This record gives sequence, structure tokens and C-alpha cells, in this order.
Amino acid sequence: MSDAAPATDPGEALPPDDRLDSAQRAAVRSPAAALLVVAGPGSGKTRVLTQRIAWRAATESMQPQRAMAVTFTRRAARELRSRLRLADVDDMGPVGTFHSIALAQVRQYDTDHGRAERKILPSRAALSGELSEQLQRSFGPRPPITVATALREIDWAKASDLSVAEYRDGPAPRRLGPAAAEAAAALFGHFERTKSRRRLLDFDDLLSECTRLMRSDEDFAAARRWLHRHFFVDEFQDLNRLQWNLLQEWIGGATAVHDGTADICAVGDADQAIYGWNGADSRYITGFERHFEGAQIVRLELNYRSHPSLVTAAQAVMERDGDREAEPWARAAGEPASVEGREQEQEATGSGGRAQASARPHETGSAPTVTAFDDAAAEAAGIARWIADRHVGRVRWDSFGVLARTNAQLGDIATALDARGIPCRLSGQRSPFLQLPVTQQLLERLRVTGDQFSTAVADMRADALDAEPDNRPEPALERVLDLADAYLSEMSRMSGRRSPRSGPTGEGFATWVSLLSASDRELTADLFDSDRSGARFDLRDGAVTLATFHAAKGLQWHHVVIAGVEDGLVPLRRNDPEERRLFYVAVSRAARTLHFTWARHRSGHAADQPRSPSPWLAQIAAATAEPPPLSPDDAASRLAAARAVLDSSRER
Repeated sequence: MSDAAPATDPGEALPPDDRLDSAQRAAVRSPAAALLVVAGPGSGKTRVLTQRIAWRAATESMQPQRAMAVTFTRRAARELRSRLRLADVDDMGPVGTFHSIALAQVRQYDTDHGRAERKILPSRAALSGELSEQLQRSFGPRPPITVATALREIDWAKASDLSVAEYRDGPAPRRLGPAAAEAAAALFGHFERTKSRRRLLDFDDLLSECTRLMRSDEDFAAARRWLHRHFFVDEFQDLNRLQWNLLQEWIGGATAVHDGTADICAVGDADQAIYGWNGADSRYITGFERHFEGAQIVRLELNYRSHPSLVTAAQAVMERDGDREAEPWARAAGEPASVEGREQEQEATGSGGRAQASARPHETGSAPTVTAFDDAAAEAAGIARWIADRHVGRVRWDSFGVLARTNAQLGDIATALDARGIPCRLSGQRSPFLQLPVTQQLLERLRVTGDQFSTAVADMRADALDAEPDNRPEPALERVLDLADAYLSEMSRMSGRRSPRSGPTGEGFATWVSLLSASDRELTADLFDSDRSGARFDLRDGAVTLATFHAAKGLQWHHVVIAGVEDGLVPLRRNDPEERRLFYVAVSRAARTLHFTWARHRSGHAADQPRSPSPWLAQIAAATAEPPPLSPDDAASRLAAARAVLDSSRER
């Protein structure tokens, strides 16, 4: 079983409140209409969410078909549905992402009202060619902003539920400066008008359109609220304003929760809020009690994933000059800090057997280690060697994860793993595959084809098919051609082109590739994680995972390497609390062993200046260092004091 892709635990089919510690059981059985489960890394949040739904269904405190469970990824939705089936919850209402549930509701509305189904824009990058033309027409050959930056701003504005005017007159100048803000707002307006003219919806439009329908059509809203009364929301710390507004419409607002016509269970952890750059707002989780009057908060207090020293390391990351109290989950199962903690530990790891095994992955773990290298190439080779040295006995390749702050760092590591014959897979946003030299050469070869792009792709495909068996092209060419086919398919779905220049071109393809973003994760996963991608990017169970810190969220491995832990990369931006939380997420992915690496020199990152380790490594080292051995005199003194206390208690 892969550590990176959480598999369903057959034990979840046991009675809903079995194998839970007291805090988990309190969360599962809470009668609160508004419940917030604050769940740190490794605390069993998915189990608790599953068991709460199952317990409420079993006790008939809700009809499961009238419930809705919202996750942030399709993978998480699949996992939750699988666990619910094992818990005998077969008639559950919708379980999916905000976007998938909103899409179903918008399409149902259109069907009910006899409207033609609206097209979904696969990615904003599909309109990049037109946006580039518009930018140059309006602002000349050297515009104050790039299309890529403008599209990121559109992402942020839409996640913040801002109209073009609200964005232009509000945060845009502060974020970009006057000239760039004017250009970004102009492209935002052009983008919205183009979609409206072609009856297109992008991914965020699904949420805003569903919200609009709920607000404008009382019958539609009443029907939705009658159908879905019980809400379960995972990763609550990652909500943005657009999602929050839609959730409020689905629920009927805090009033509906207060008067008992709806209820909500939210699960999250403000310390893992890492998407503020993209519009997420952790104030929705920190202000949960203020919004839902009478809400109950349950904190899951034990970490069942990580070795105690790794829990200590993660907590050290979150300490801010000693002014931050340790959170309850900064304690591994097996290290209870109180009598109550010991009781919870006994409940969690007691006679059930399975719970004891699953709650102690850290028994063979160790404290984190650090290695410095001369440069990025040496670092990549060292990481490959570190993994190869530990791939012994029954240790599987998929027990390893390699994490980095940026995608650019992962290309060298993928090459080094391939050189040692170590299979790896890619996780998350843009693929490290795009960073490889062979890929860059192929992309450049297609970029210069101009409006002959389609012909060039067909010729390259034909040459590949006609090649002799011993002279087959390497897998990189197949993947680039698959990417080109995806671009052509996307362009063919677009209608209403104003000029031939808006069709598929080499430059358009290059821009499209460069703009693949969070909304395109499923596309890039399909393209780069296929079995025929070759050993370098094998998706079989025996493959090391490469991921950015962001992409690692929600995953875990027995053995984790965090690369590039140096000042200027970790943190990438100083004085940004989200950078600290992001590193905390990365550190907390490890169950048994954790290895940090950094390079004294790194091209593209002030290469002429020597690099230094991240300041957070010193915090971790201080927190996880073994205490010095006691001198004989100190040991004798402590023993005498302990005996005195024991004698005193006996006299009483």
C-alpha cells in the first residue's frame, strides 16, 4: 500500500465509535448543530469525519441522503465515499468538491428551465492567445503586465468574489501598482465579456453562478435547502470568500443553524492554512464560534502518524520566538502529557490490536537529520543516494516522498532518481517534467512553428509511429505530444474566434503550457501520471513521490526528504506567516524519518552569493537535540529527591 495515497482502512467498518480516543469520540457523538473539529496533522480527521456521518446515520439523527459532504480535492472525495461505503452508509447525499456539486446544481437548474447546457472553460489559459492580443492592442508592445500575471490576478479576484469594478477600484492598485492594475483590470473585463458572449463558465463561475441562482430564485433555494440540511466540510481553513458565500446560501445562513433547520460540522486546522496567496481566508475557521452562536469546538489531541521527535520538529517550526503555546496535537500518541492524555492513549491503543498498530507508525523512527551540499546537482544526487541506501528489505519505493518549495527544484531531483533507476511519480500542480532539459527542447521546437503548429504536431506524431522498434522516441516526446493534443482539443472546443491568430499556434501553445495552474491539476495529472510515461514517472505502487510543499498537503510517507531548506527558499518570502505554515505542513508529512538538505550554491537564486541554511533548521535542531547525560552527582541528587517525595507520600 502506498503511504502517499491513503487507502481505506477495513477497520472503518467497525461500529462508528469504536477505536477512537476520547476527543475523537466527543467529535463523533457531539449533539452540536455547529461543530468545529480542530484537527492537526496525523490526528485522524478523516476517520472522525467518516465516523460522525456514520454515527449520525446509525442513530437516525439525520437522513444521510439529505447530507452534503464537501472536500477540496476529488481524491479526498473518492476516499471519503469509499470509507462511507465500508461504514455501511450507502445512501449518502453528494460527496464532492465545491465545484463538482455546484456544477451539478447549475446544470440541473438549466435542465429544469429548458436552457441549453452551458460550456465549461477547461482552463483560463485557453483564452491566453486572445488576452495577449488584447493586451498589446490596449497597452502596446511592452505592456505593464504579462498575461500570466493577469490570469493569476483574475484567479485571486474571483476567489475573493470581486467584480471587475470592485477589483479595479479596490485592491488592484495596492497589489500591482497603478499601471499594472489598470492593465489587469482591463484584461479581467475582456475575459468576462468573452465568456459571456460565448456562454462559457470557468471553474469559479460555477460557484458564483450557483450562489446567484440561490439568491435570485427563491424556489430553487428552498428546494436545495430542503434537500440538503446536514453539511460536512473538510479543510475548512482553506475556504475563500467565494466558497464561503456559496456555503452560506446552501445552509441558509447562521440563522438556519440556530433554529435547527440545518447543521454543520467543519474540520480543519488554522496552522495548515497555506492558500492565502490564492484567496483563501483562515478567518472563516478562526471566527467559526463568532459566526455560529453556540458552536462547539473539539480539538483532536494525539498525533498517530509521526515519531515523537518529528512531532517536536513540526512544533518547533510553528513557534514564534517562544511566544506561541504548544497546541495539543504537538504530542505524539505514546507521549501523553497528563492523566487525561494517558487515558486517551489507552483508549486509542488498547485491546483492539488494529488501533495499536495504526496508532504507532513511529516506533522505529528517528530524529530529523540534515545534509549540506555544494550545489543543486550534488544535492539531487545525494537525495537519490539517501533513498537508494534505505530501499532495503521490505521497504517500498512508495514509502518515500521528496518535497521542495518550488517546482523548479524537482527537475534535477527527478533526473538524479532516474539515473539510479529509481521510479518516481509526480504530485500536484505544474510537473517537474516540464523543467527537464529534454522537455524544454521539445517545447521550444514546437514554439517556433507559428501557425503551422497543428501540422508540426501531426508530423512529429507520424515520425514517432514510423520509427523502427530499436529507435523509438523517448517517453518525453510522447508526453509533450499528449500535451500538444490536449491544447489542440481545448482550442477546438472554443468557438467564436475573431481572427485566425486566435487559433492554435506555437506561441499560443507555449503560453498555454506556462499558464497551467491549480484549475488544471487534473489535466496535468492525467498527462504526466500515465503508466506509459516511462520509469521516470511511473505511477505503480513502487514509486517515489515528488511534490511541492503545497502539493504534499493531505499526503504522508514513512520517509520524507525536504530539499532546498535554505534561506531564500525556506522561507521564500520573509515575514510571511504563510511561509512558516507551509513548511510546517511539509515537515508534518513524515511518519518515521525526515531528512533536510540544502545547497551552498544554487543557480538562478543569487548564484554568486553563498547560500545559508534556513533559520528554521536551527529551531528544529534545538528542539530535537538529545539532552546531555547527567553527571553522577546530578543523577544521585535527583534520585535522592525522588525518594524523599516517595517517602513523604507514604507517611501521609
